[in-house]
Amino acid sequence: MNKIKTYLKVTLILFCTSGYTRAQCEVFKSEIQDVQSYMLQMRKLTDSLHTSSEIAAFGAQLGTARSNTKEVKLLLGKALTAADEAVTLVSEAQYESERCGLAEAMSYTIDAESHTIDARDFASEAFDNVKLASTAKNLGNLQYHMRMAQRLIREAQGAADAAAYAAEFAHYSCSHDKYHAQADK
Repeated sequence: MNKIKTYLKVTLILFCTSGYTRAQCEVFKSEIQDVQSYMLQMRKLTDSLHTSSEIAAFGAQLGTARSNTKEVKLLLGKALTAADEAVTLVSEAQYESERCGLAEAMSYTIDAESHTIDARDFASEAFDNVKLASTAKNLGNLQYHMRMAQRLIREAQGAADAAAYAAEFAHYSCSHDKYHAQADK
């Protein structure tokens, strides 16, 4: 009788642990999917400021360059906010991926975290350059800072793309089906 009770307790513990792990993975999937969304949003915002940044960086009139710089500053500020949100979420997702326990998901999440932080840092540095451009007293200084910002924006876009792909791979690699169970052994 004691053996049966022991077997039942062990079975119950294993069943509850399995359910808990799956619940942790669902939390992870939700968070990593949000990271992907924020990185795609950042990419879309930085794409939409391309024309304005070109006009500001290469235009011949200070007034036109200034008005386009303001538009770039607004959109880049929104992109930077999205990147900040993604950095917060990806660190939480990193923690949840460890609790989920799948090596593949953890690896992709580490990649997503690294690229998300890079995207945020590049966007932040670009935003600083755009702020300097918006307060520049002459066209030459404005264009210099806008060109620096353009280079950094391209770097931020590349990092955002890489983060979105890594987040997508992390999301789809978090599965506790029988094939993952065999791969983890």
